[in-house]
Amino acid sequence: MNIVIRTFDGHTIVRPDTTWEKDNEDFYPPEFVERLTCSPVLFARISKPGRSIGKKFASRYYDGINMGVLLFPEEMIDGSQEGYAQASCLDHTSFLPTPLFLPVTLGQEDNEFKLKKGNKTFCCIKGDALTAEMVDDAVAEVTRMVYIRTGDFVAIELAPRKPLASREDGEVEVHGTWCENKTLDFKVIF
Repeated sequence: MNIVIRTFDGHTIVRPDTTWEKDNEDFYPPEFVERLTCSPVLFARISKPGRSIGKKFASRYYDGINMGVLLFPEEMIDGSQEGYAQASCLDHTSFLPTPLFLPVTLGQEDNEFKLKKGNKTFCCIKGDALTAEMVDDAVAEVTRMVYIRTGDFVAIELAPRKPLASREDGEVEVHGTWCENKTLDFKVIF
């Protein structure tokens, strides 16, 4: 299982399955990490394998969607492609929760995604901005380069990275809601 990501800048990267945190377990950054940033993602679970999938057929290749967040240790991102790739491999930094929702939940105005740090909302994505066309585009685009398998995830970064926590903060609670359901609930504990 891999996590194929279309970044906010339009690039394609692959995170290994060791980065997947499906159970909202608290995250304890390694000692060398001083600052964490995060970006919200819309992701889809792949239900059948394929490569070079046309956009008009893309919806046949995924069966569930949800909203999540990717964490990045900012010290590792030095502006090079290698630094970004290295930062994307840190274990348990892809918070892609279950259960998944049916794709028909996309595009509905009242289904906004809110990400909170403590009690303050620091990211809000309107429901009508999240469309099935976005997922179809991402599936078609990433499969030009990557063969997707059943169980893989295709994720779309929806915003640039934002500061989430630092060693000085000590402990930060992160909560996310989508479709009036709590999807994310974990702590970053330095």
